[in-house]
Amino acid sequence: MAVALLIVLLAAHLVLAYVGGRAEAVAPQLAMLLVQAMAVWAVFTRYRRSPSLIRLPWLLLAVAVLMQMLWDSTNVLATVLQDKSGDLAALATVLSGLYVIPCMFMSTRSFTLHEPRAVAVLDLLLLCMVAALVYQFFTTLLSGPLASDPTSIHVVVALADAIDFSLAAMAIVRLLGARSFRWRFFYYTAGAYLLVNAVVACIYNRIEMHGLPWWAGSLIDIPHALLIVVALRQPPRWLRSYHPSLAVSQTIASFAPILLSTMVVMLCISTSRINFVLSLLVGASAVLFYGLRVAFIQSRQIDHQRAIDQSAWRLEQQVGRDPLTGIANRATLDKGLREALEEGRRTGRFCSLLMIDIDYFKQYNDSLGHIAGDACLVQVASALSRSRVRGHDLVARYGGEEFAIVLIDTSQDMAQEVAHRLIAAIEHLQIAHPACPLGRLSISIGLAAQTEHTPIDPVSMLAEADHALYRAKRNGRNRLEVAGDDPSTSLAGAGSG
Repeated sequence: MAVALLIVLLAAHLVLAYVGGRAEAVAPQLAMLLVQAMAVWAVFTRYRRSPSLIRLPWLLLAVAVLMQMLWDSTNVLATVLQDKSGDLAALATVLSGLYVIPCMFMSTRSFTLHEPRAVAVLDLLLLCMVAALVYQFFTTLLSGPLASDPTSIHVVVALADAIDFSLAAMAIVRLLGARSFRWRFFYYTAGAYLLVNAVVACIYNRIEMHGLPWWAGSLIDIPHALLIVVALRQPPRWLRSYHPSLAVSQTIASFAPILLSTMVVMLCISTSRINFVLSLLVGASAVLFYGLRVAFIQSRQIDHQRAIDQSAWRLEQQVGRDPLTGIANRATLDKGLREALEEGRRTGRFCSLLMIDIDYFKQYNDSLGHIAGDACLVQVASALSRSRVRGHDLVARYGGEEFAIVLIDTSQDMAQEVAHRLIAAIEHLQIAHPACPLGRLSISIGLAAQTEHTPIDPVSMLAEADHALYRAKRNGRNRLEVAGDDPSTSLAGAGSG
């Protein structure tokens, strides 16, 4: 239906231009205006069908076509009012030139959620300055003293060609770097429209310098008709199968802002003879804004990297930690004990290992519940960590209600003193435990001390300490047993009895 209506409008434009004998007649220009309005409708239809992230580019493309509609509308008004002064004609040219603003914005922006908002503000401010420069340039050349100079017209046409083909090139480059099919389809549509529009404008402007024939206005219909067809029909298959590499995509996305600044600087060079101060200001702003853009993005990347590093640090702190008690877990214990054994073998400063078990913990859990049991484990772990254990020693949860402490550079005698302090510290918590003979929580400890014959194997030393712990539990609990000692020489824990 849409294609049929388009064909009717294109045919009507040709017929009306032929009957009227002039391309500038009101009737053919109104037909052209309807074609452009249909192009705006087609782009807006694609805008409504697109996800939120890609809607803004489609809206910018619709605004660009709308600027062409304003150009045509102003020309119609100039014809109706018989614009003898040429002011409306100059205004129409300015409006036609301003379509580059949304086109530049949609071709150079990254449209990513993580890009700083300040970057978008800088781009928008720069494009507003470009709009002021374009307005100043066209009004000076086409409605001022220079309007009668043929050279001025050639300058305007050459500059328009450079801008139009640059916009088309930027859109095509973005197409080659788009990894998402939806973005490729957008840049395919925009690139096709801008390229054909550049070719048509190049031909139309040169024809216009020698007087427009009756059919010339139909040239303007070509890019808009193409836009309608491309926007409404299914995209070609190659667009789905094309997938640029990540390196190509990132390179093109990073290169797009440079194209914007380069294009603005070239524009400023071209317009410097008309208004040197304004051209210098806009050109310097383009360079400055690009520097600020890079600075904002780098600052955001530094903040992002800092957040990643902090998260990694937190993860490192959490990995190897027991989630309930916050102390080291079994994996960290094995690693730390191996390192301590290796250090002791190398330097002669041997380590000791304490295996600790909460007495009658199963009965505690069964009578008071698992929540109370978890709270008890947290209290015991905290007490073990702060009871005069040095910072370089390792306190870990071995599993269930069992804990282990690796005492670096600690002899057996020193380790026994530490064990007694730990037994006393747990008693001082005064945690009620009806199932325990003492009526309060207590612990049993098995001690294994490294010697020059101890293997560099955590499993072997853990087994020694665990056997000693088993003897402590068998011999009445709330006590310390040392690996290798005769049971008759067992050391009672502080406060036992």
